[in-house]
Amino acid sequence: MLPSSSLASLLFSVKLPLLALPLCLLPLSAIAQQQADPHAGHAHSQMQSTVADPLAALQPDSQVYTCSMHPQIRLTDPNARCPICGMALIPVPQEDMAKDETATAAVLRLSPRAAALLQTQVQPVRLSKAEVKLNLPGSLAADQSRIQTISAWSSGRIEQAYVNRTAQTVRAGEPMLEIFSPDLIVIQQELLQAKQLSASRGSLPAGTTLDSARRRLRLLGVPATQIEQILNREQLQDTVTISAPVSGIITDKWVNQGAYVSTGQPLFTVMALDQLWLELEVFEQQLALLQPGLALEVSLPAFAGESFSASIELIEPMLNSSSRTARVRALLPNASGRFQPGMLAQASVTIPLADTLLIPASAVLFTGKQSLVYVQTAAEQPHFTPRQITLGQRVGEQYQVLAGLNEGELVVTQGAFRLDSELQIRGLASMLNPTATGGAPMVHQHGSSSTSSTSASNSVSHADHSMMERPEGGATVTPVKPSSAFVLSDEQQAPLLAAYQQLYLGLISDDLSAWRQGTLAMQQAVAGIAWLDRFPGLLMALKAGEGELEQVTDLESARALFYRHNIGLLRFAELGVFAQGWYEAYCPMARDGEGASWLQPTEQLQNPYFGPMMLKCGDVLRQFTEGA
Repeated sequence: MLPSSSLASLLFSVKLPLLALPLCLLPLSAIAQQQADPHAGHAHSQMQSTVADPLAALQPDSQVYTCSMHPQIRLTDPNARCPICGMALIPVPQEDMAKDETATAAVLRLSPRAAALLQTQVQPVRLSKAEVKLNLPGSLAADQSRIQTISAWSSGRIEQAYVNRTAQTVRAGEPMLEIFSPDLIVIQQELLQAKQLSASRGSLPAGTTLDSARRRLRLLGVPATQIEQILNREQLQDTVTISAPVSGIITDKWVNQGAYVSTGQPLFTVMALDQLWLELEVFEQQLALLQPGLALEVSLPAFAGESFSASIELIEPMLNSSSRTARVRALLPNASGRFQPGMLAQASVTIPLADTLLIPASAVLFTGKQSLVYVQTAAEQPHFTPRQITLGQRVGEQYQVLAGLNEGELVVTQGAFRLDSELQIRGLASMLNPTATGGAPMVHQHGSSSTSSTSASNSVSHADHSMMERPEGGATVTPVKPSSAFVLSDEQQAPLLAAYQQLYLGLISDDLSAWRQGTLAMQQAVAGIAWLDRFPGLLMALKAGEGELEQVTDLESARALFYRHNIGLLRFAELGVFAQGWYEAYCPMARDGEGASWLQPTEQLQNPYFGPMMLKCGDVLRQFTEGA
């Protein structure tokens, strides 16, 4: 048995807290020393020992832990909590923190077990021919080249009106009205006198006068057949008949029977319907595929089950700045008269593409201005790297790739969001945080003298840990003051927070419809706020799923979007931008045991991840208070 002095020396050399051993095993000198200096065995003491730690060889390599909400945090204490949000930390495999030295982007290296849990699937990039099918909405309109205005050839009084209402159908050559004109009688008399002179003398002046009278009658609108009748019968006519120049419908009528009209006065507008315009709305990225003369297949809801043919006549050179569409005009024959202007129509066209690179649509992550895919760097190893690509046309359930990928490369078609989340946790460049480098993480090691020399911006004090750590089983809420000068006004916050509360209550009650309405209202409120440029990643989180809410048909998918939205919401609340007085709650069982935090308006815990089934599961971590 060791002497008391030897046992004490050994205990202090291995830096074990004396209180960890029963008092009956401690020598009196050691007990006295412990009472004199209660911090003698604490890992934070400044005691320096030249004796090597005999238990160091039994300890595993230093494990780093991080916060799933704040991946820049790096701690080595497994029992610590995030100094920002107070969440429990998760381990980060050291071998997965490396970067591929030959690549410019971060490489995510997964163990086979981790890859199996992420359930990723890959497909090779294919070089193949493809066909782009465009479905273009539109409507029928009148052919402006088939619209004619009928005017009075001479002044006079309308004796008889055969057309007396709009929308009336007329045929070419059909009389529309008769106008009594005194000038007509005078010119007819000159015509008959010139005929008599020409017949009796056969002189050139008489023939010239006859031709002049004919032309004057033509200028009054008298048709040639009517002029010949006047010459043959030698009877004067009191009125001139105005006939329809084309077949169509009367769209405008400006005169009535008995009215006096002057020369050139508009009388009717006739629109021919034997040919119509089909006006289509085409997005600007589709314009390059279309050209005049291209044949279209047209369907109309008014004639279900039938298809018709049309051809593109014109692509208007002006783009609508609001809808980002251009109008394309096609000619649609209508000899039967079945079609009417204003009818809705749908045109489709199939355009072949030359050999091009194709990837599944599910492989692409859209970050606003950029498109991202995850590429498996080796077929045998679950190593993945993000790759920015340039997309062309969408071909069914595939996208055309213009740049960024090569034929045969393996792209992730399922599980890309999980890989992106893993990169965020490790502090590497990801979709939501493309500027992360993964280097110089914030690491705090209890009992290490090097921690005290870390810069103030990259260190966490022991007092910070004490503030955030809650007593076991307790529900202490730690107030957090804002750290941003940018704050939304009450008028800006009100619709945003009201919409969020609606979707939050919808998940609590398992009401998918209420969640969808609230999420749509929240994203509309976000779009109506003038944000600063320094929040691109947080705004991207708030806009997750924008335009695709109708495709969310189950609560599991809704809660997955809810998790992404809270990434931005909690960070904005932490910065003091909005939601002052609201609370952050955490459930370690959410998301299949990965844990999740959320924003809630009251201190009463209500878990949106489990709804009525486990409404009280979790803890309230902190309250976001207003700045002083």
